[in-house]
Amino acid sequence: MPIKLFRFISNIFIYSIYLSLNIFSQSNEKLTVDLKESGIYYKDIVFNWKPQNKKHDLYTLGIKEAKFSFSDLKFTFIDNGTLTNAGMTFSGPNLMIKELVFQSNVRSKNWITTEKINRLNKRERIPREAISIIANATDLYLLDHDTLPSDLNELIIKNYISIEAPPFDDNTWSYSLDLPEKIVSKPTYLNLVPGRSALLFDWTSRTFQVDPEQDSLYNVPLVDWKYVFKINEISQLYSSNIELNLKPDTLDIELMIKRAQFKIAGCSFTAVPNDNIDDRSTFSLPDLVLKGEDVAFDINNNEIPTIHRGSGSFRIRNFEIKIPNDLKEEPEIQSMLDVMGIWNNSIMVRLLEMELNLINHFTGDATFKFHTPFIKISINGDFSIRQSGSKPEVYLHNTEIRVHPIALGIRKYIRNWEKDNGRKFSRKGATIILNLDGPLMKPTIRGY
Repeated sequence: MPIKLFRFISNIFIYSIYLSLNIFSQSNEKLTVDLKESGIYYKDIVFNWKPQNKKHDLYTLGIKEAKFSFSDLKFTFIDNGTLTNAGMTFSGPNLMIKELVFQSNVRSKNWITTEKINRLNKRERIPREAISIIANATDLYLLDHDTLPSDLNELIIKNYISIEAPPFDDNTWSYSLDLPEKIVSKPTYLNLVPGRSALLFDWTSRTFQVDPEQDSLYNVPLVDWKYVFKINEISQLYSSNIELNLKPDTLDIELMIKRAQFKIAGCSFTAVPNDNIDDRSTFSLPDLVLKGEDVAFDINNNEIPTIHRGSGSFRIRNFEIKIPNDLKEEPEIQSMLDVMGIWNNSIMVRLLEMELNLINHFTGDATFKFHTPFIKISINGDFSIRQSGSKPEVYLHNTEIRVHPIALGIRKYIRNWEKDNGRKFSRKGATIILNLDGPLMKPTIRGY
């Protein structure tokens, strides 16, 4: 639970305590309050908003049912003259939302085209930088020799540029001089797009010539987007126990969460440009569950909370992202999909699960699972935690990672990494086994 929520709860209890102190002027007083259930309930909520001066835009939010409630609340206040104690047990805050649908119709730039332009500019960053260096070196050569260099080798031999320094150490582009007309950069066979057209720099105007592909992207008109975000159900359940001890200049808060669960069922998002289904982008999340049991906190004098024990889990099943066809053709994305063995534009995570068990405020154990059609990863191990200070420090102990590459491209990538780095991972069959120790953010792999 966030620190702000702890402080909010503490302020409520402090107010309750001081109010009770004003009511009871004598020592050894006791107050109890029981509340069976309290909440807010809404049904069939619909919001429509149309922005001013944007006749093509419309936003709609609909909620079939929404409920926010507390139940089985019991408050106890005791003042014995030297110590003030307040305690409360309750179920909540409980939340239930059914059939939430947010839809927007917006006329705007095509983000797919914008992404294609950004990726194109990124691919051309190295040759553009190299050509700018070549142009400056040529100016110096002209100043020194009163003539233009005949080719790139002349600049290299006379130390006007170094092919061993960036960006010339990148072997995915080659360069040539055709002065006084232009400087040319061409992709090599090692480039992700070896067949793409050359990049031309006009020497007279000192500008790069606009590539026809890039020019066509810049001239794409605005697009009518339809965005739809749906959630079938959101539920949140809590059962908690809070106790406060108040002394002069001292506030102790103890919080026990007996049971907590947050669940999202049937979540999906779709973006469609100009009603073109082939270019739609989608993600779907059928199941997300976050659980906690027997989690014990305490806060002293409004400091960072200390967690004493508890267990929790996080699980996602069958999470899927569908990439639009037009974006799938980008070389970097297509290369990534090829490595993962994906041919239908759909990236799926069958299972993402994490379980934590804090035995005490010093030690615990954890498991992690990541299952996809192209790779499986599982982690099991122990950890220790230091909760002093504003940032807890976590250390791993006897932690084992098992990596099972399924896709042929990922197996090849791992083998190439082993070959390039002169190291070979430990294996059991096709499964790679790693053992970790040390700080969570910078662990040490045994044997490496």
